[in-house]
Amino acid sequence: MSGGGKYEYGKNKQSGLGFTIDFERKVLLFDKVAQDCAKAINGTKSTQARNFYDYVLKLLDRVDNGEKFDNILPFVKMLNSKVHYAKARGHVSDEFIDMIKQCVNKVDNEETLRTFKLFFEAVIGFSKR
Repeated sequence: MSGGGKYEYGKNKQSGLGFTIDFERKVLLFDKVAQDCAKAINGTKSTQARNFYDYVLKLLDRVDNGEKFDNILPFVKMLNSKVHYAKARGHVSDEFIDMIKQCVNKVDNEETLRTFKLFFEAVIGFSKR
């Protein structure tokens, strides 16, 4: 839909969410995509979503306190194992796993970590019932 076909908002058969999260399109990311994610992850316990969000906040706080991003990146990537463990315990949905996986895969610097945090914040905002 946008320049170069890089971004396809819509159906994606390989995604548990049914769509791809694109950090480049922030207008859609923090609004429509976040809202759709909030609906999709409805099977995830709100306390679990908040726990994962708090973990992302702590990682970003470490960056803000001067720790090298390269030291923090392995802990960002570890979110994938944490979310699968939460799934095994019945606390998160497949859609939540996909959301975390897509976001974690996009984090490769401080800016993308901040984008992940803001997107997650928007999802939680839309999740409030």
